[in-house]
Amino acid sequence: MQVTDQQKIQTIRQVVRAEGNAIRERYPILANKNLMGMSIFIFSVLGVVITGYAYLQQWIPAYLCIPLVAIFTSLLHELEHDLIHWMYFKKHKIIHHFMLLVGWILRPGTINPWVRRDLHFEHHKLSGTPDDIEERGIGNGLKIGPLRFIVMLDTLVGGVIRAVIQKPGFEKVTSSVLTVLAHAPFPVITVMIWYSFLGFHFANWAGLDIQWEASTIQWMQTVEPLVVILIAPFYLRSFCLNLISSNMHYYGNVTSVLNQTQVLNHPALLPLQLFCFNFGATHAIHHFVVAEPFYIRQLTAKKAHEVMRENGVRFNDFESMKHANRYEPNSA
Repeated sequence: MQVTDQQKIQTIRQVVRAEGNAIRERYPILANKNLMGMSIFIFSVLGVVITGYAYLQQWIPAYLCIPLVAIFTSLLHELEHDLIHWMYFKKHKIIHHFMLLVGWILRPGTINPWVRRDLHFEHHKLSGTPDDIEERGIGNGLKIGPLRFIVMLDTLVGGVIRAVIQKPGFEKVTSSVLTVLAHAPFPVITVMIWYSFLGFHFANWAGLDIQWEASTIQWMQTVEPLVVILIAPFYLRSFCLNLISSNMHYYGNVTSVLNQTQVLNHPALLPLQLFCFNFGATHAIHHFVVAEPFYIRQLTAKKAHEVMRENGVRFNDFESMKHANRYEPNSA
């Protein structure tokens, strides 16, 4: 008797839920989602604050501050994702929205999380299709090349460039404006600071004979701590996440949850996983059991991977990158 895709999906869900319940029974504190969420939130925010303070006091160099903040804010990204699904403080709206706001400020280039909530719910309904705006917005379905690289590196600038290149007529303007509005205000400010900062230092490095105004030099000195503590870590973390996420989601020929995603857990990806909290190895679990918080997914991953592999979910399908993330039934 042939097992249908729906039966395979149900098997995966049952095993993952059972493993999650077993872990919560073993460690009851994990069942208190509000406590866990707030604890992780405080830990992450303090991590950013203490790391930033250490940099300002010249106790650590910029090259250490940037990756450390990127790691702490990768936790905040996972928290935001769970908050979008209303997993924490659903009945305490002020706390809930405060966590979203602080997470956005400390990851200043990210899309407005309240806008992202609508896009993310649509993502679950439309994953793998042209209407999955969330994943398409970070490069999913684009061919390997300069445009995809730019989109993964900077979703705001890349989104505007993509609109100008790909949209017809007046849609170039409307799509660009919508992209900017979805990111305003923090990412717009971030982009202005980041590229002016890079341009200033590139010009000096290249030895260009530019007589900078004193106000320009003072401004660059003023924003440098902001760049090191928040903006550069954002671009590092975001690029790693977008590279992993856009390639672990399939685009085209998707027929069910079984082939919406793959698991990316190859050892070569560990440097990227470090800055997106093991996203490639655990996010596919979320597509099967949406309500599990991210810290539970980390603990159920081993068991989940076993049952997912047994039921046809792909692992490390790097071939999909060659054909713009299309799911090819016969490529496994």
